[in-house]
Amino acid sequence: MVEVRLEPMTEELFGPWKADAEAHYAQSVTSSGVPAEAAAAEAAETFARLLPDGAGTAGHHFWYACEGDRRVGFLWLKLTGTAAFVYDIAVEQDQHRKGYGRAIMEAAERWSRANGAATIGLHVFAHNHGARSLYEQLGYVETGRKMSKDL
Repeated sequence: MVEVRLEPMTEELFGPWKADAEAHYAQSVTSSGVPAEAAAAEAAETFARLLPDGAGTAGHHFWYACEGDRRVGFLWLKLTGTAAFVYDIAVEQDQHRKGYGRAIMEAAERWSRANGAATIGLHVFAHNHGARSLYEQLGYVETGRKMSKDL
């Protein structure tokens, strides 16, 4: 079983991470059927709304996930009272299919529990079958469903 260590993201690393995370979010929105330009605008607006004070936005926590001296992914989580919410998790491209996604989520759960969370939630895009399968294996249950139809 793989285990990771969560290393707090430095202010210096936050900017490049945010740019990559926002671009990845825009790509996920595009994969959901939104035109690329509109998806990029939605991603920029979402990140600006969620992180008005950047890395210093209250309640938000950013980590790189490491195994030994190797960075294997990252995690963005918000803690509000007794509820934690995973805004973003990713595994480095060359580290996929090695158990790091599960290890990062388990680290998120441990950190959240240790910091007073009674629940943890997340959003996953419908097209991300691998992530959906992982979350179901970890015991997450669907709490809603957004649907659309092209006209």
